Amino acid sequence: MKSAKSSLTNLCKVIGFHSANMVEALSTCTCSIAAFGSLFVLDGWMKMVGFVGFLVLAFLIAWAGGHSEAGGV
Repeated sequence: MKSAKSSLTNLCKVIGFHSANMVEALSTCTCSIAAFGSLFVLDGWMKMVGFVGFLVLAFLIAWAGGHSEAGGV
């Protein structure tokens, strides 16, 4: 019975780990697409502000996700 508890705990950790990776990947992808789209949608100096802003946001999301994975499973 002890191994059943252990495997359930391990399963929950793995699901949580993969869920966090999925959320990080989706949010980084969304920010990257928004950065690229801002070059076409916005006008003037707002193009560069939107592009750089969304790229910085995507980088920060990826960086924060990398630090949360440091513990690992």
